[in-house]
Amino acid sequence: MTHKILVTGLMLIGTTLALAAMTPASYDHSTETTLSGTVLHVVAAASVDGTVGMHLDLKTKDGIIYVAVGPAMFIGSNNFYVLAGDRVEIIGARMRDDGETVHARAIMKGSTMVVLRDEDGTPKWTPPIDGTDGCGVVHRPLPRITEER
Repeated sequence: MTHKILVTGLMLIGTTLALAAMTPASYDHSTETTLSGTVLHVVAAASVDGTVGMHLDLKTKDGIIYVAVGPAMFIGSNNFYVLAGDRVEIIGARMRDDGETVHARAIMKGSTMVVLRDEDGTPKWTPPIDGTDGCGVVHRPLPRITEER
């Protein structure tokens, strides 16, 4: 019995350390930009605790941009939603190592806007963490969509 508890504890610690090793890139205000485009895909990624992070594949005039939005629960609690095919405008910061990925600070669809981060990039959700990729949730890396389907 003690052996099972020890093994379970070590597995939990190992998983936690592995997820923590995926250090997120923080919001960099100096790379902030405004993007307009059509949502190709809405992608959800769940963490081990069941929290879901929302991501978008956005088709812009310059190509497909991957957008880390935020926790789905926070977005829904602000009476906001995005579907594939929606035209949106996104204010966000490009990630330094990858110009094709953006941390969203605000999203506008029609005349409705949801603000996800303060001016300095601090997430408005609780706890205010960036997570694995800026969506506010620690999850495994997502496969990237590189072409329109």
